[in-house]
Amino acid sequence: MKYGILLAILFVSGCGGSSFINSVPSNYLQPEEMRYVMWDMLRADEYYNRILINDSTHQLQKENFKLYDQVFRSYGITKEKYYSSFKFYESHPKLFKELVDSVEATSKQSREKALKQLK
Repeated sequence: MKYGILLAILFVSGCGGSSFINSVPSNYLQPEEMRYVMWDMLRADEYYNRILINDSTHQLQKENFKLYDQVFRSYGITKEKYYSSFKFYESHPKLFKELVDSVEATSKQSREKALKQLK
């Protein structure tokens, strides 16, 4: 009996508790895919902001939605799936932090790669 309880405690602590409790349901984007979709969405925003600065007539107001649609199409997802996944991650702070950290790591890798190409 003691060994059964000890094994159960070790199993739960060895799993970190989070891999079962905080797993992402299959109807949402999984962390690895969400990471790259978010990264591309941020890049689309940055591109849009750079164009908007140079457009004094502000004729590009819907251009950011076109960019978002391009990102969604490139991953074969709908905007509804992206935004519902985003809301899911937001409602799970630990998963959201891990997701944001992974997007930041992707940004850092991209920056380092670009700097190496300049040398």
